[in-house]
Amino acid sequence: MKLLKKISFIFLLLFVVLSTSVLATIVSSEKATFEIVENNVCTINITDKAVFEKKIIDYDLEKKEVTIGLKVSNTATLPLDKPSEIVLVIDDSKSMKDTIATGGSRMEAVADSAKVLATELLKLDTVKLSVVSFSTGTNEGTITDATLRTGLTNSRDVVLNSITEICDDFFDRIEHSDPSSSVGARTNIEAGITLAGEQFTGNCENEFIILLTDGVPNISLGSNKILYSGQTSINTKNALTKLNNDGIQILSMMTGVNEDVETMQTNKTYKALAEEVFGTPEKPTVGKFYYITDSEIEETVSTVILNQLIAPLDDILTDIDIYDYFPQEIIDNFNFEYVERPGIGTVSEDIDLQNNRIVWHIDKLGYEESATLSYKLTLKDNINDEIDGVILDTNEKVDITTDKVLNDNDSKKVISSDVTPKVKVTLPEPEPEPKPDPEPEPKPEPPKDDTVAPDPIPQTGATILGIVIISAALITSIVIGLRLYFKGKDIK
Repeated sequence: MKLLKKISFIFLLLFVVLSTSVLATIVSSEKATFEIVENNVCTINITDKAVFEKKIIDYDLEKKEVTIGLKVSNTATLPLDKPSEIVLVIDDSKSMKDTIATGGSRMEAVADSAKVLATELLKLDTVKLSVVSFSTGTNEGTITDATLRTGLTNSRDVVLNSITEICDDFFDRIEHSDPSSSVGARTNIEAGITLAGEQFTGNCENEFIILLTDGVPNISLGSNKILYSGQTSINTKNALTKLNNDGIQILSMMTGVNEDVETMQTNKTYKALAEEVFGTPEKPTVGKFYYITDSEIEETVSTVILNQLIAPLDDILTDIDIYDYFPQEIIDNFNFEYVERPGIGTVSEDIDLQNNRIVWHIDKLGYEESATLSYKLTLKDNINDEIDGVILDTNEKVDITTDKVLNDNDSKKVISSDVTPKVKVTLPEPEPEPKPDPEPEPKPEPPKDDTVAPDPIPQTGATILGIVIISAALITSIVIGLRLYFKGKDIK
């Protein structure tokens, strides 16, 4: 059985070797021709402001080589580098008088933080600010529930004075107003953002509304009924959406809302009511939504919102992985080498032959930053003749993952493209085998001599002698053989 197995294995091995030699003949590429068949450009939009591109950047047909460049670019620019208009919309409803844990009233915390924000923004020559306050006035449910404190200006003093004016008017009203008065009692957010939207000139690329409030809307335009849900929520949400659709970027901060308390009118918590209008911080209705506690007011207004305006983190790409896959035909028949390693990020030392790919990792790609790398594919000296005349993809596909491309479950999503440049290698036609020299024509035979001798020629006896000698030799050999045979038997 073991012998049978060994024989079977040997036959199988021979079959494989023979098959390989038949199906995959290795030939010299010295006289092969190399050409670019399709100079396709692979483009992948990572976000609306970031793009990846892969294309041929150089080639040498005589050397049978092609250089492919990879580039990832973040085209986002710093927003406030261009002329920008910003409206601060500050809630001055009665609930802003509440004392907070950090000391002082909520109004003072919001106003002081707004002044820090305004001071930093107005250090930029490109920025103009306007200030609007809102609550409710003598004619509830109308645009008069909001007050324009200053139009657009680049004067720091004017803006800071207008914020101080909101505080002064607020505390004066709290101290002297009739407790039963509706002035300043309620929160008409729709009036505040609508008046803010009317301040923009339409001459700037960047328009922002920064909404600072401590409550969910309980009244809206066209209604003087106190409603924490229903039409009030719908109207306010629609107003936010319209401004956003008009190109105005909205950053909303809501503080001082006890998320576990239910309103008597709706039996819904204030948090649930806020989400009806603003969504959640993770999935806001528009722009950015900061749902915070009173202790976070200063940091949110003077740091987080400021940074979002000056350098939004959303436009910075982080944790990018670019996977560039190669077909087996390219790996088998081309040499791979880097021409330019990336200035940003790190890349595989060579093609990973387990996965047939290289991986380019970039930790961070900031504003107007681009990262590049390039590599060369050169036809090997000896190649597989199976690629003769075949159009070859230089790459199989490109996969990209990044923190900015996510699935609904927050796991990274892969974006891909199989667009790639294509090349072709053509081997020369085999030279025909040389024809054999023609056979020489046969010489004509001399004419036969038919002359008959009158007397027979006497025989010399040589033929008989030869026969005798051969016969003797044969007989001798037989005899010697027989003697040796019988002698061998006797010995045994």
